[in-house]
Amino acid sequence: MTNNRKSELLDKLNSFINKYYLNKLVKGCIYFFSVLFVFFLLFSFLEYFARFNVINRTFLFWGYISISAIVIIYFIVYPTLQLLKIGKIISHKEAAKIIGVHFPEIDDKLLNVIELEAMNENDNALINASIEQKISTIKSIKFNTAIDLYKNKKHIKWLAIPLLIVLLLFMSGKEYVITESSARIINHNMFFEPKPPFNLFIKNDLKVIQYNDWVLDVTIKGREIPSSLFIETEDNIFKLSNINKNRFSHTIKGVTKDLIFYITAGGYKVGPYKLEALTMPKIIDLEIKLDYPEYTGISNKIIKNNGDITAPEGTIMDLNIKTKGADYICIIYDNDTLQQQTLGSFNYKKHLYKTGDYKIITSNKNNLQDTLYQSISITKDKYPKITVAENYDSISSTHLFNGEIEDDYLTSKLVFNYEQKINDSTISQFQEINIQQLNNEKFFFQFNFNELNLNEGDNVKYYFTVWDNDKINGHKKTNSASCLYEPLSKKNKLIIKDIENKKIRNSLSSSIELTDEIKKDIEDLKKALLEKKEMGWEEKKKAEELLKKHQQLEEQIKHTQQQNSKNIINQKNLKPEIFKKQKELEDLMKSLLNDEEKELLKEMKKMIEELNKEKLKSLLDKLNKNNTDLEKELERELELFKQLDFEQKVEEAIEKVNDLKQLQNNLLEKTENKKSQADSLAKTQDELIKKMNSIEEDLEELRKKNMELENKNTIPETKEKEADIKESMKKSRENLIKNKKQKSKKSQQEAVKKIEELENDLLNMQTQGGSEQQVENMETLRQILENLITISFDQEDLMAQVKITPRKSSKFVTIIQLQKILSDNSKIIEDSLFNLSKRVVQIQSTINKEISSINNNITKSIKHLEERDVNKSIEKQQFTMTAINNLALLLSEILEQMQRDLDMQASQCNKPRNCNKPKNCNSPSMSELNKSQKKLNQKIKKKKNGKKDGEGGRGAKELVELSKQQEEIRRRLMELRDELGQNGEKGKIDKILEDMEENETDIINNNITIETINRQREILTRLLEAEKATREQDEDDKRSSNEWLFKTNPNTKEYIDYIKEKKAQEELLKTIPVQLKPYYKKKVTLYFNNLIEEK
Repeated sequence: MTNNRKSELLDKLNSFINKYYLNKLVKGCIYFFSVLFVFFLLFSFLEYFARFNVINRTFLFWGYISISAIVIIYFIVYPTLQLLKIGKIISHKEAAKIIGVHFPEIDDKLLNVIELEAMNENDNALINASIEQKISTIKSIKFNTAIDLYKNKKHIKWLAIPLLIVLLLFMSGKEYVITESSARIINHNMFFEPKPPFNLFIKNDLKVIQYNDWVLDVTIKGREIPSSLFIETEDNIFKLSNINKNRFSHTIKGVTKDLIFYITAGGYKVGPYKLEALTMPKIIDLEIKLDYPEYTGISNKIIKNNGDITAPEGTIMDLNIKTKGADYICIIYDNDTLQQQTLGSFNYKKHLYKTGDYKIITSNKNNLQDTLYQSISITKDKYPKITVAENYDSISSTHLFNGEIEDDYLTSKLVFNYEQKINDSTISQFQEINIQQLNNEKFFFQFNFNELNLNEGDNVKYYFTVWDNDKINGHKKTNSASCLYEPLSKKNKLIIKDIENKKIRNSLSSSIELTDEIKKDIEDLKKALLEKKEMGWEEKKKAEELLKKHQQLEEQIKHTQQQNSKNIINQKNLKPEIFKKQKELEDLMKSLLNDEEKELLKEMKKMIEELNKEKLKSLLDKLNKNNTDLEKELERELELFKQLDFEQKVEEAIEKVNDLKQLQNNLLEKTENKKSQADSLAKTQDELIKKMNSIEEDLEELRKKNMELENKNTIPETKEKEADIKESMKKSRENLIKNKKQKSKKSQQEAVKKIEELENDLLNMQTQGGSEQQVENMETLRQILENLITISFDQEDLMAQVKITPRKSSKFVTIIQLQKILSDNSKIIEDSLFNLSKRVVQIQSTINKEISSINNNITKSIKHLEERDVNKSIEKQQFTMTAINNLALLLSEILEQMQRDLDMQASQCNKPRNCNKPKNCNSPSMSELNKSQKKLNQKIKKKKNGKKDGEGGRGAKELVELSKQQEEIRRRLMELRDELGQNGEKGKIDKILEDMEENETDIINNNITIETINRQREILTRLLEAEKATREQDEDDKRSSNEWLFKTNPNTKEYIDYIKEKKAQEELLKTIPVQLKPYYKKKVTLYFNNLIEEK
């Protein structure tokens, strides 16, 4: 047999063997499951009906396990091993026999082939042929078909029967027969109570949250329903409450752990049941750290076990949570959710910006959760607050602001804003105010809007702005209410000025009336004190009333001073001359009240309390004298004020006339324009007529004010011009209404001409009247000064006679008569000086006091002379001399000042506008100074050759005149000093000035020597040199451009030292009496030199 045929035959046999064992395995599975189900049913039925004990159930359990093991080994394991050719399996011969039985056509042929093959060890050809023959006969037969797996279906009946039984039990509802009994067999080692004749149904879940109450709700169904049920736990038995016949309940309080319980009824015990205590997730510790924004200045805070938060915006919340029984934690705030697993602790950080609630949710694997609701209240940073109060200081024209700024935390900045609206443009500016940056503080600020130089029609909007220190949202600001400042119109300013001037006049008049009352009261009190030996209650009352009136007078004068100061500030736009007079008048008013007066009143009050009659009388005399002086000063200031008021009105009238002239010229230009509308021009002309009416009223008021003056001004007669102006304007208006522009133009030209004439009349009155009046005043003052010096000399001569006249001599009668004549002359001077002081504001109040002192001392001297008390008389005469000399020096200074003022007024430059010397246009030239110095030198030389002493009053007058001439030349040279002091010439001029001062000293001391004459010659020589240098400089100036070559620096050390020394020397010269005896002259000189050294 060939190898191929042999191999094919073996493969077919092996395939048959595999299918043989597969068939056996399939049959074994059917028998295995059939046996298992049969025994399962058998044992379940036995347990169900017999209810075996634990031992029997154990026997059944293990018996079932053993049967199942045997069956699985026999029917499953063995066939599987044989299929896998493990262990003993059938041989090819046994397989051939089985095949031969199944296929009759094969019979034993297949077996014969196998046996022949075993016998053919030597490869016998005969045997091989026999084998080939047999193989060829069985070659087409498939051995596998001998086994049919589908024939195993007939064995399924053994499996279907038990399955059918189970299905029937479940369909009939008797499944418990096998389920309960099988369960008892499986749990064979457990004891099972006998099944009661009823069924228990626990409606609620056998789970409860730890520490909560749990309600057992039981329903009973069955053949027999017990009347009562009991719950049995490890420690206790409780009876269930009847809800109805079939329903019972019981509440178990505070379940802390898992609970095993049984339900018993009628001897039956059902259970066990397990109640599971579920752990509730809880927060056991809550700590919140609040990190407040630094700018708030609030200290950080820790809150424990309280989740409600109130905090400023921007606070950082640091939340630390400890939990118990929680597996997860979730925080929800401001649409932000954070959830994570927790191991007992949790941290959460968040910036807080919004008010709202936040939730902390803890949960665990039992699907239990606990939610903690907390609130966050965010305190928004409020806007800062500002309150401002405004006052106006009319004296300084300053707006005074005081206010309060406040913020919930701190303020950072305060600013005063002001927006200037000028025409159509707006300029915004601000000024920062220093603050302490607190949460609440007051501030003070002042602002003078006049410094902005606003014009009529401009305005300023102003307000304050305060910022807080909010660093979260940015610094917030709040503006105060805005206010509007508008400068007064020119018309309103004039109205206010007139009102204020009237108040001042009335106040001065009232003060004068009050001084009259006080004078009468003093006389009445003095008379009452003379009539009584002792000072009584009535006199004391009068004295106290007198003091009250005097105090009222002081307050009234102070109020007038304040009004005047305020008025001056509001009139800074006046002409410099008028403004200067106002300032001088202000100084006079301020000097009305002095400390001496206050001390006198204080001492008088003390004497009234002490009822000291004699001392009070003496004080009343002093008070009466002071009151008389005060009354004179008040009268004088009232007259000066009226004069100033008149001058202001003149200035206002000139300005209005000038404005009217400009407007009328403008209208004339428009009238010449052919395109202009006649109706519009007529309206404009009508407005100008109204302005002219206003000017007429002002001029009439000016005339009335002039009539109120003691020294009336010369006012030009202008009524006819005023009428002509109005008439021309009316004609112009009528012609414009008739559209006759040419005729209107002619009328307007006439009006302009007349307005110019009116303006010139007023300007001439202002300039000429002022200068003429000043010249007249200066002449009057010179005459008074000469008379005063005459009295001084006469008093000195008289004092010399008193010294040498015996006390009992009849000459005393003549001396007393001469002293009375001097007294009369001094009173004439007093009256003249007082009248002059009403016109000259430069005359200080001390001057009137000095002349009053002169008269008082002369009067006392006469009294002592009549008593032949020579020593006291000489003492008073000496006081008189001192007062006269002091007064002479004061008047001399005033005269010089008046002369300088007059020179300044006269120094109107007539040179071209590019003049480099505008301040000295009318100053004398060096040539003129040389001529004046030459003439003075001749006079001094002539004086040197004359007598030095014994010339009396006339000689002294000559010395004073010579000294004044030298001083005038020096002063003029000082004016030219800066102009001539270029190119090294300044030092030479300073030397000339020093020599002139020395000569002045020699002349005033009547000490003209050879050295003085030589010094005068050197002065003249240097002046000639300076003149030459000036001439050369002028020639250079002609060849150079006109410009300022240098600027005087008055701050150099040399110049300052020079001025100091000069002033000291002038004071020394002025203070030395003109014709004192050599002894007194020496003493006075020594005294003032000591004063200079101390300075």
